Amino acid sequence: MSSVVFGCRECGKGVEVTPGEQAQCPVCLTHNDLPASDGTLNACLACSCDEIYRHRDFNQKLGLALIGIGAIAWFVWTTFWPLAIAAVLDVVLYFTLPDVGICYRCKAHHRGFSAITSLPGFDLERHEHYKHVRAREEGQLPPRPEKGASDADTKTDQDNASGADGTEKTNDT
Repeated sequence: MSSVVFGCRECGKGVEVTPGEQAQCPVCLTHNDLPASDGTLNACLACSCDEIYRHRDFNQKLGLALIGIGAIAWFVWTTFWPLAIAAVLDVVLYFTLPDVGICYRCKAHHRGFSAITSLPGFDLERHEHYKHVRAREEGQLPPRPEKGASDADTKTDQDNASGADGTEKTNDT
């Protein structure tokens, strides 16, 4: 059965919804719903963004905890076996768990869809692009300047080309 975990549209807390159904946010009690899906994943069901990447559905905190416990046991018993066993267990879990599709824009996690295996892997450039898009939408960054230069921009460029006293700057040494 497929499901999508995404941020509540009202408070931002995680809500798990089956496509075509409605779920109530456990924090603010807002009803969140998603459009029905035929099992394919062409775009994010939460925000309609068409850029989704494939990621292993592995809890990174669990992986770090396993290695941490192995390191502590290694320190206590002064043998490398606890650390080696923890590392092997971590790797086995990583390779046996299924993939999840994650939206670059809203970070919604899509589980149980048939097309997840055909999604591309993570792309840092796309991630950085959508990170800045989210920051602009949340008002944390100023809006992008328009393509046409304004009079103030032109004056600033002219000021930078000349010295403070109005003389032209040169590259002579």
